[in-house]
Amino acid sequence: MLKLDSRKFSHFAYNGLLKVREIVKADSHSKASSIVQNLPSYLSTWGLHRLAGDGLKYQKGETLYKGQVYQEFLKKLQELSQVAFAYDDPNTLFRLEIHNYAGLNRLAIELAREWSFWAVPILGEAKQE
Repeated sequence: MLKLDSRKFSHFAYNGLLKVREIVKADSHSKASSIVQNLPSYLSTWGLHRLAGDGLKYQKGETLYKGQVYQEFLKKLQELSQVAFAYDDPNTLFRLEIHNYAGLNRLAIELAREWSFWAVPILGEAKQE
């Protein structure tokens, strides 16, 4: 069982969002903030496999920032959990044992909540699309 120091957990979220701020164009920070703030409900509804698929889908065009947010979130989740899945391949999530996937999805929801907490201070106020 993974035991986390809440400071380490918060540190992963904070640093993940700093990376998002760095890779997302400045004019998309407020849109990215909106995406981050919606991550907990997105994951609760659709799950990690859908997030991984959408992370790939949004890697081009006007919604590039979505793909960047999703991909960075999955990178940080993989780093934190140390579960062997590829953030850029949804099939690796499908191949996980169901109890491992469910646990990872639960951890993802908690990490998303922490990302949501830090979104406004790091990325600014959310702007709806």
